[in-house]
Amino acid sequence: MGGWCRLRDGRGAASEERLLALVDAWPAAVLSRIDFPAPASSLTWAIEFVHPPAPAAPAEPAGGGTDGWWFYRSETETAAGGYAHESAALWDPAGRLVALSRQVVVLFA
Repeated sequence: MGGWCRLRDGRGAASEERLLALVDAWPAAVLSRIDFPAPASSLTWAIEFVHPPAPAAPAEPAGGGTDGWWFYRSETETAAGGYAHESAALWDPAGRLVALSRQVVVLFA
């Protein structure tokens, strides 16, 4: 599961906190595989910043630097017994890999 995302304020993601917000914007991929509402929660979550972005220069035109649309992709590697192991990646608007995520999700169904 995945797609494009960006921060609403348009200031880009030039800090670890803002990168975390982008990585956490999408629901767990395993939730797209169930056809009923069910609560879920992260049991573990680890983030690696592979290529943190530098802040955009003040004179940089809109859409450059860290502003713009970021691409997120997540996949469920295995799921059983109410637990799902997931991996995800986030790319900046220039197409550089910025962050990797590993997560164990608990599905309460």
